[in-house]
Amino acid sequence: MINTIRTDVADRAASSAIGAAPGKVVVVAGADREALAHCQVLLGALRGFAREIVVVGSRTGTDGLGAPDVGLIEIDCATAWRNPAAKAKEAWTLARIVEAERPGVVHTVGMEAAALAALALQVVRAERIIVHLPDLRALEPQPGGLVWPYRRLALRLLAGLLRKPGSFLLVGCEDDLGDLRAQGVDPGARFAVLGGAGVDPDVYPVLPPSPTEMPVAAFVGEIEQGSGLRELFQAFERLWARGVRLQLEIHGERQAERAQAPEPDALAGEWNRWSLHPGVRRTGWPTDSREIWRRAEICVWPAHARQGLPRVLLEAAACGRALIVSHAAGGRAFVRHDVEGLVVPPRDTPALAAALEQLARDTDLRQRMGAAARLRVLQGFTEAHVHQALRGAYLSLLESAGGDA
Repeated sequence: MINTIRTDVADRAASSAIGAAPGKVVVVAGADREALAHCQVLLGALRGFAREIVVVGSRTGTDGLGAPDVGLIEIDCATAWRNPAAKAKEAWTLARIVEAERPGVVHTVGMEAAALAALALQVVRAERIIVHLPDLRALEPQPGGLVWPYRRLALRLLAGLLRKPGSFLLVGCEDDLGDLRAQGVDPGARFAVLGGAGVDPDVYPVLPPSPTEMPVAAFVGEIEQGSGLRELFQAFERLWARGVRLQLEIHGERQAERAQAPEPDALAGEWNRWSLHPGVRRTGWPTDSREIWRRAEICVWPAHARQGLPRVLLEAAACGRALIVSHAAGGRAFVRHDVEGLVVPPRDTPALAAALEQLARDTDLRQRMGAAARLRVLQGFTEAHVHQALRGAYLSLLESAGGDA
């Protein structure tokens, strides 16, 4: 079972021979990559369980979710929260969709989708709602996100939504649940902790040792101030200056929905300089991360801003790759220090350099930690575990609310 706090939630899905099942489910999809990954796993869990599934979201948020058994309704929900008139229009559009579809459950994925749905449900009633928050990054001040005072508005909307008896909260880690409660968002006993979107271990099998002559460390993720890339590159330069040969690959791009926000000049200048380093390879988002892990035996995630448990980290672990994460990153709930990898303080360049050097110099340690990371995935972080937990959450919600939708 996957990192759930309430063990009965996930177990109920397997143990209920005859139980409630949702009729139609409307999924309000977030537009970022992690929300999209969670939506894909959610659809897998609902297939054969829900009678009908309809996904509502922007074009960027619903790409890749289309299937013959899934309806898609596109709405423009990419405007910034600092534009109240546009958000009110989006909420009204979503309210009309919910009213027309008459779903048994509204399931939101991502903070901004949840806040928009909370606005919409001020206008129209939904019997049951699941608020699914893979991470809480949108609550931190950052360009294009739910910045102050809209952060307070989102928290008030979520608090009101989760006070309703027909609501249920899904979070990525226990820390997120504690932070929400500290800010007045309390679901009571109606919650579960998923621990990421999961990964299919058959799709991401153990890969053989890298054929490269020099060890390779890779970062795959959003290119933003909180990703820790500045500290990663500084640590990498320290190692090269001391004669430690290590290659660094950086794969990713800026989050699409924040593209209108100007990139800070300091980061942009450093980004261009990194590309000129002979030991650095820089590309966009990979079409298949397995190609990265065929070369790279070290997955590094040095974020110093709040992060969820990224899907790419689970993919690397499933492929048998050693991991380096910071205390601030959501991956710390997955990585145990000196077992699946190394955990370092955020913004600590010397500690990050030491961790990279330790793994770069010790082939046996990389392979031992990679094997432990694969085992960790199999013990509770597969898509099958997430499917079980999601269905358990639905059954818990439906039964507590009085049966079938």
